[in-house]
Amino acid sequence: MWSEELTPAHGLAMVGATGRSRVVHMAARQDGSRWRRHRAVAREADFLDGVVDAQLELVRQLPVDQRDELAEALAILAMLAQDHRYYGRRWITRRQLRHRTDRALGRLDALGQVSAGVTAVPHRAD
Repeated sequence: MWSEELTPAHGLAMVGATGRSRVVHMAARQDGSRWRRHRAVAREADFLDGVVDAQLELVRQLPVDQRDELAEALAILAMLAQDHRYYGRRWITRRQLRHRTDRALGRLDALGQVSAGVTAVPHRAD
């Protein structure tokens, strides 16, 4: 199913392609009743769990020495799903959920940059 040249960078790209930014928009939603909010938050947590589950097979197929970054990204997404459940149970506030979402996205972006070997290049204004 997967080619021999599968790398953690491919996995992180797949995680990115599944809609990381969608999480921010979903968490920032402020509509309606408690029931709708509860259902929406449950769907968001399920979405994140689905992303993690879909990528687990990829992690298993990678050589052991190449699993760390993708496994870390999946752990971040799994924790974010749990944070959504905490919000749905009113154990944390919307502000706390936003803060945790922002922090998770920052960590995912940092992982993506490390795995791709990207270095910051200052923009020259000529």
